[in-house]
Amino acid sequence: MQLFVKKYFYHLGLLAIGLGWLLLLIHWLSIDAQTIIFPDAGDYNVSATNLYHHFRGHCYRPMLMAAIYGFPLLFGATAFDLYTIAIYINIVLWLATIHILFEIVKKYVSLQIAFLISLVFIFFISNALFNFHLLAETPFLFFLLLGVYFLQKYQQKKKVTYLIVALSIIVLSMLIKPASKFFAILMLVYFLRIVYQNYKQKIMLVLYGSITLCFVQAAGLKYQFGDFTISYIDSVTFHNYLFSKADCYRNGIVYEQIGNPRAELLFTKKAHEQKQIANQDIKEQILNNKVNLLKAYFHNFLWNTASGNMVINAYHNAKQKENFERNQIVLYWISKYQNRCMTLLGILISLWTLLKVGRKDVMLLFTAILVLYIIGISGISSDQGDRFHLITYPFTLILIANYLKTKPFFVPPQK
Repeated sequence: MQLFVKKYFYHLGLLAIGLGWLLLLIHWLSIDAQTIIFPDAGDYNVSATNLYHHFRGHCYRPMLMAAIYGFPLLFGATAFDLYTIAIYINIVLWLATIHILFEIVKKYVSLQIAFLISLVFIFFISNALFNFHLLAETPFLFFLLLGVYFLQKYQQKKKVTYLIVALSIIVLSMLIKPASKFFAILMLVYFLRIVYQNYKQKIMLVLYGSITLCFVQAAGLKYQFGDFTISYIDSVTFHNYLFSKADCYRNGIVYEQIGNPRAELLFTKKAHEQKQIANQDIKEQILNNKVNLLKAYFHNFLWNTASGNMVINAYHNAKQKENFERNQIVLYWISKYQNRCMTLLGILISLWTLLKVGRKDVMLLFTAILVLYIIGISGISSDQGDRFHLITYPFTLILIANYLKTKPFFVPPQK
């Protein structure tokens, strides 16, 4: 037992501190008494019941997210039970994410510094709070970080097996949140020559399987709704947020996310019609409303950068605690400045990595690209708080760890 504790001392410490932090948040915000279900959570629930009860897809929410959170339905759970069970699934994935981050950064800095960097991630309020909701942020981050972990293994050991596993995981992340689609395609194109050279190896079945699942998802939506696409959510998001705000600027009216007449009209249409309307709107505004599109994009980007966690303000004082409102204000303030600092650091350290490291280290290269990619696409959606940017936090910490190894006052990594 002593040998086990000694060997996994830092891992056990991260586990204990992580669980303790979650318990503190539950206490401060009365999370155990909250009953809020976000609209997206309802969609994820429906997608899970569609998959397991009716063997069909959901027009907005891909199948892997539905498969992960819907499997309790196979064992007699009700659809409503999924909201509670999701919390436990999220916490397991969050704790796993912490340990994967530790394993990655300890290759650049000492175990002690790697432990401290992992602690920094634990205390990011937004990442912790999304564990308590049936939303995609926690599993999406887990898949992306796991992919980067195997990419690091490939960079260090030059074994193609690690590369294929990394690519497969990143491809599968599209079936959690389609936001990673273009990043996954970029990685596949970048490593296409290596993939082609090894196309007969058995490990390639893993990548072929991941790509096949994406085609099954797209083919299923083609059969159900009329378009060969992984999800219709991208069209809806563009239309209801970025392009709606740009259209409001053009017409001199105030954009409102709630009660947006363009969004309300779009949702009266079927999924195929929604995509057609959105695509026509995109083409028209790119041709005739460029200035307002840029204005809307930068307004969204700045708002999502400057604001804090959307979950905190949605909670209410369910237990009538005297300090609830104060806790709410303080935690939101901290999340706001965590978002601002990590977004700025993410942009700066990613640009530094691209300039200094470049293609010499493909893991660091794609980690930097991922940070800039996620931050960049946040401008397509408005009033989301740090919901986009929190995905970049652990990747920014990885890049910071790589930067720290160049400084003489940090101990070299343990072998």
